[in-house]
Amino acid sequence: MSQPDSQDGEMIRTTFDAVTEQLRPGVVLVKLSGEIDIATTDFASESIRAAIAPPARSVLIDVSAVTFCSSAGLGNLVEARRLASQYGIELALVGVGRPVDRPLTITGLGQEFRIFASVEDAERQDGAGR
Repeated sequence: MSQPDSQDGEMIRTTFDAVTEQLRPGVVLVKLSGEIDIATTDFASESIRAAIAPPARSVLIDVSAVTFCSSAGLGNLVEARRLASQYGIELALVGVGRPVDRPLTITGLGQEFRIFASVEDAERQDGAGR
C-alpha cells in the first residue's frame, strides 16, 4: 500500500498484510503484520470483519508481527471487540508486543481484551482447541 508524500509527491510505502486461516471448525486466526495506520485501516477492518462472523465461535487476532499501531489501528481492535460481542463470538489478541501493547496501555484499552502470548497459549488456556 502507498500514499502520496505531501512534501514532494513521491509515494510512501506502508507495509501491511492480513492472513486469515481456520484453525479448526469455529476457530479462526487472523494474522496481522506491518503497520496499522490511517493508510491501512480499511484493509485491516475488512480482514477482521470477514473473520468475525458466524459460524466462527472464537477469533484470535495475532498481532505479533505488527510493527506500528496508530489510533486508527486501535479503532480496528475496538471494532473487532464490538463486532465479536454482537455475534457472541469469543475474541482474543495474541502476541501483543510493544507496538500494540503501548497504545493499548496508554489508552487503558488493554483491559478490554483477553490477551495471550501465543496461539498455543490461547488454545490451551481458553479451551479454543475444543
